[in-house]
Amino acid sequence: MFCTYAYFIGPPAWNQNSRLALTRALVERGSTIIDPDHATTGDKSYRDGHFYSDKAPGASLLALPAYTLYYAATRLGGGELPSVRVIPLDPAAELAGQQPDPDARQPGDRLIYNQAHRTALYLCRLLSTSLLALAGLAALYLLARRQLAPGPAAALTLLYGLASPAFVYSTAFYGHQPCADLLLLALACILLSRGTAQAGLAAGACLGLAVVCEYPAAVPAAIVTGFALLHHGPRFAACTVAGGLPGAALLALYHLAAFGHPLRTGYDFVYLAEFAEGMRVNYGIHTPDLAVLQELLFGRFRGLFYLAPVLLLAAWGLLVQAISPGRQDMSERTWPTRQVAGLALLVIGFYLALNSGYYMWDGGAALGPRHCVPMLPFLALGLVPALRLVPGAVAVLGAVSAAQMLAAAAAAPEAPQYGDPLWGHAWPLLFAGQPGYGGATNLGRLLGLPGALSLVPLLALWWWTWQQLRPQRKHWRS
Repeated sequence: MFCTYAYFIGPPAWNQNSRLALTRALVERGSTIIDPDHATTGDKSYRDGHFYSDKAPGASLLALPAYTLYYAATRLGGGELPSVRVIPLDPAAELAGQQPDPDARQPGDRLIYNQAHRTALYLCRLLSTSLLALAGLAALYLLARRQLAPGPAAALTLLYGLASPAFVYSTAFYGHQPCADLLLLALACILLSRGTAQAGLAAGACLGLAVVCEYPAAVPAAIVTGFALLHHGPRFAACTVAGGLPGAALLALYHLAAFGHPLRTGYDFVYLAEFAEGMRVNYGIHTPDLAVLQELLFGRFRGLFYLAPVLLLAAWGLLVQAISPGRQDMSERTWPTRQVAGLALLVIGFYLALNSGYYMWDGGAALGPRHCVPMLPFLALGLVPALRLVPGAVAVLGAVSAAQMLAAAAAAPEAPQYGDPLWGHAWPLLFAGQPGYGGATNLGRLLGLPGALSLVPLLALWWWTWQQLRPQRKHWRS
């Protein structure tokens, strides 16, 4: 899975550039001000004459070790630091050698990122988001093993990691996937522990960091803490709350340094007028819209089940578990099937309600409902009944979902704000002979392999891995 996530290269884009700009500011200047890099992104805030990232700082903070090492190696080796230049729209200006300042570029001018920027973005994502995604996969597997044999548990884990939007967002420098993995790790600390204080502190630390990555995670964090109270009692819940305090303090300190108050965020100072107007009332959050909810789930534009139809079986499975605990192994009599399903449904319901009431519900340039990514591991837990009762349907829908997610990852997560993200974006880019404007999106392209052939090395790796697992596969079947 690490090689799979490492195989893809997310091209520079506003959301990712905003997070990288904050990481660079902290490492290079010990500041939260992103003035030197603000031209690379429209996702920014403006306060007292300076620019800041408007994102929650968690993803940027997780990337600090990676960028610190990259920056130190670059300085020691005399290499080039990340930078950007402008290609003017007017060909005459380009022929004359005129290089407009990125801050003063005109409509139609293009930004060209140097290789150092692309490398820094790749390493920051790989050594933060992707590594944390592996920890989330391990946690999901351990949770699945409490209800399934090794083979089906591994299948559930792979379906989440390869056949859902978690695949795409584990290969991009966003905050949604780290938030999902941290929420999942917190749940694993609660369910797989014996209620020790250390497990409670660890769960709380994960919940606190999840909120640092994405502000809306405060609600799921409270729900999971309430679950910890019911499952292990007041002492464990108190430890969970205590474990989350450092994350809250870190977030307050960042807000104080960047925006002058512990409770003010970058969204209070959004720079672009269209974003500021959308967030003017309640940060753009309004009453959930049923028509939007239908689009988020079934629409061809951003529909979750359109992109990953295997998740339909997961939703059905959660409802089955919530209604009836179902069959349980004799060695796992204490597994709280119904309670876990109820918790998952609460978290999923929150994210769907939030996203369907958000003014930019489509997530801008994004694949699927990206604001709902943190709920995906909770949804994946519902695949347990499906793997038991309809494994054939899981295999078919899982294969379709995995193929679509593979194409989406190969095309990068920034699908246009119009059209079908699969047939209008992912598949055409995958089969195109040359990479698009954003550059190579996978290592095969960098090796010079055109179109779909660029995925051959990755598919060969998957086949080789499957062959090496032959002894374990026999054990799983037995």
